[in-house]
Amino acid sequence: MEVQSITQNGELKPFNHNIDTTYQLFSRTPKKALSEMQEIVQVMSSKCQGEEFIAIINNKKYPKVEWWTTVAATLGLFPIVKYSRKLDRDDEIAYESRVEVQFGDKVVGAGEAMCSNKENRWRNADEYAIRSMSITRATGKCYRIPLSFLAVMAGLNPTPAEEIPLDNDFNNNSLVSDKNEDTATDKQLNTLTKLLDSPYLDNRERTELSKLLLHEISKKKASEIISYYYGVHVFRDGQWEKVKDGVLECGKNDTTD
Repeated sequence: MEVQSITQNGELKPFNHNIDTTYQLFSRTPKKALSEMQEIVQVMSSKCQGEEFIAIINNKKYPKVEWWTTVAATLGLFPIVKYSRKLDRDDEIAYESRVEVQFGDKVVGAGEAMCSNKENRWRNADEYAIRSMSITRATGKCYRIPLSFLAVMAGLNPTPAEEIPLDNDFNNNSLVSDKNEDTATDKQLNTLTKLLDSPYLDNRERTELSKLLLHEISKKKASEIISYYYGVHVFRDGQWEKVKDGVLECGKNDTTD
């Protein structure tokens, strides 16, 4: 039976698309197919846990793109970027991307997504990072549409973590500003940015700090981080006085005789 669609004039015409729906990922017998799905979920649940694969947002678990691509790889499904293009918008850096899922030489799914510096999370990001996130989001979406049932079976919310808005993201993370807290000052942010160049930070600390600078850090938390690394200062008799050394100062002392 030929599938038809309705045109703007109300006429019927053959539905033209490039997605092949004749592929078969699981057995045609329902009981066996469900068993195969459960096997995948069990493996993913035991091997693909932690922040590398899953984000916890508002006490709910969301799969990251790494989770989707790992599941898909076990099924022989691979993402192909069809395009990533910059949108023509005034005073805005925005990219739209389309990623298709291929099973052998067949296109079996697709997803489109965008990223813009109008979003709180990306307002200070470089253009290449905005473009990259649009591709990442499209990748998660192209798998979410045909494979969402696997995420649900694994106890996850099927929405890709990268699509969660900043306003709803990391609300349980004390490193990000609460609505009732003041945000970090420009001077604090500059200090934290310069801290990234310190040779006394290890790779883990540098990675975590880089992630924090992508979000809206509270003034209080920024002060705590700065005090931790640079020491605690108090204002006495008209001048600032250090009352406690920071870990950077301790690190410098440890390297000198």
